[in-house]
Amino acid sequence: MVLDQNSKTIINKLMATGWQSWSTSAKSFIRFPFNYFPPKAKELFIPSKIVLPIKLKKPVFGWCSWYIFGRNINEGRILGHAKWIVYQRKKYKLPLDTVLIDDGWCPWGDWLTENKTKFPNGLKSLVNRISRLQIKSGIWIAPFLVDPKSQVALMHPEWLARKNGRRVEGRNLTPWDRYFPHKKWLLDITNPEVQQYLDDSIDYLLNTCGFSLIKLDFLYSVFFDPRLSGKQAHDFLRNFLKNIRRRYPHVYTIGCGCPLLPAVGVVDSMRIGPDTSPGPSLNFLLPKFFNRWILSKRVLPTISKRLWTKQIWNVDTDVFECRSEMGYTEKELLTFQNIIKDGKGNVFLGDDLTRLTAERIHRYIIPLFR
Repeated sequence: MVLDQNSKTIINKLMATGWQSWSTSAKSFIRFPFNYFPPKAKELFIPSKIVLPIKLKKPVFGWCSWYIFGRNINEGRILGHAKWIVYQRKKYKLPLDTVLIDDGWCPWGDWLTENKTKFPNGLKSLVNRISRLQIKSGIWIAPFLVDPKSQVALMHPEWLARKNGRRVEGRNLTPWDRYFPHKKWLLDITNPEVQQYLDDSIDYLLNTCGFSLIKLDFLYSVFFDPRLSGKQAHDFLRNFLKNIRRRYPHVYTIGCGCPLLPAVGVVDSMRIGPDTSPGPSLNFLLPKFFNRWILSKRVLPTISKRLWTKQIWNVDTDVFECRSEMGYTEKELLTFQNIIKDGKGNVFLGDDLTRLTAERIHRYIIPLFR
């Protein structure tokens, strides 16, 4: 157990890197986007002690569906990458062990019902098929947010958090979010029925379907419930993560969009920077230099200053993408490669591996695992 003064040093150092996973700075005059900063900074609960050392699980090496397919995923694409890993990992000596199904497997909020058009045989069947290939399966979820068109939002409007009678937008990018399309409403986590639904959803994915990894995203959103104090939000989130850890000790958990302090000691891994790139929905609209700017000016500096947190959790630097279409320079790719290696944490690949050239695999992918 570390001394209280050492705990204070670690806490201050952690907070100096920013509030949550994506926060690029702890201080900013602009304070944009909103979700990079705690809405009630003066009410934040600061723990008095951090117990070290924290026993960490083995980091995960895998592939994530989001950055190449976005929400346009299906059973064939997921299974195809699992098979590619099995058939090619010996050839390339790649220790990949997990395929992560990211956003797109259901409408946000309908966590008990996967999209049967995309996954006609269901998630449980897919997990079993992937398991027979001796590959593990991971799943993404944004537990506290729901799409306005989801069955949960339509059938249970009383489950939604409200301010002055209005539903609360949970992503909190700008002050005008509720006027924009593609809203995501915040669940009222003080409602016992909501709490039970969250428990049932996690159990469905981890117990019924059998996923061995869960990526929990947009966890900061509970702090934007106007009725909750900073301490109440902190306590709820910490207990939520602690209960998952207690009930499913074999499952690997990744916190994303997650306030850092509540997650210390209760997640296996933490995203320590913003998204690597804007994602497939925006890549075709934006020039390549924008990808380069995000990587070099926002992603790499943020994860570099948080690599020291590998003593607290397995660091997750988000995905590594190296396909030529991204426009990254040789220097940028090698710099990112070295930072990931220094972190000694998770390594997730984000390209369509079935189309990546052997030259790029040898030059940029294989060194990540040396």
